[in-house]
Amino acid sequence: MKIYRYGVLLERLKREQIEMVRTWRNDPKISRHMFHRGIITPSMQAEWFESINNKENFFFLISYSRKYVGLINMSSIDWAEHTAYSGLFIYEDEYLGTDVPVRASLAMLDVFFLLGGIKKVFAKVRGKNRVAHRYNTQLGFVKKRKIELGQGFEYELERSDYFMMADKLRRLAALKDERTIFEFDCNDEEMELKKLLLANVPQISVEMLKLEVR
Repeated sequence: MKIYRYGVLLERLKREQIEMVRTWRNDPKISRHMFHRGIITPSMQAEWFESINNKENFFFLISYSRKYVGLINMSSIDWAEHTAYSGLFIYEDEYLGTDVPVRASLAMLDVFFLLGGIKKVFAKVRGKNRVAHRYNTQLGFVKKRKIELGQGFEYELERSDYFMMADKLRRLAALKDERTIFEFDCNDEEMELKKLLLANVPQISVEMLKLEVR
């Protein structure tokens, strides 16, 4: 599954790519921001992939300028309650502090809020990760509670708050590329995911996808 929006490509993680992600995740510059900081072994990574390779979890490699730069996810989705958790990390230093992470987040949130019917998204942030706190706030997330024995905070983002708070960011991102492209593999699993993600398409107009959402 691939999503192209705002000039950024999100490509759903495949089994043959998990070793690259494991290397990223074990790098101290990434692991220091995680709640689990231990070294992840190949067997642990393979077990993790088996647990997330389903319709409740979408992990995407962020591709920009034909290069994988990080990982973003919409996970632990409760399709009945219309809720999910999100997360992101950028591995390539040259894209830290740029608008690429923001565009990746906007692309993913647009898809799951507009097409997937998600109404509320949660995010977990370590207490000392000030960059992540600012980042989530600018997207409309609101800090709600302490978690992990006080080591971090859980944020919440309501659909309506996102389209209000991120309106300017979405319009600026659209200047990069207004196209919206969704590609799905044709195996049975991906067809089921396609049905879930496109459940709301009859109620979503082309103009709404072009940013006219309130």
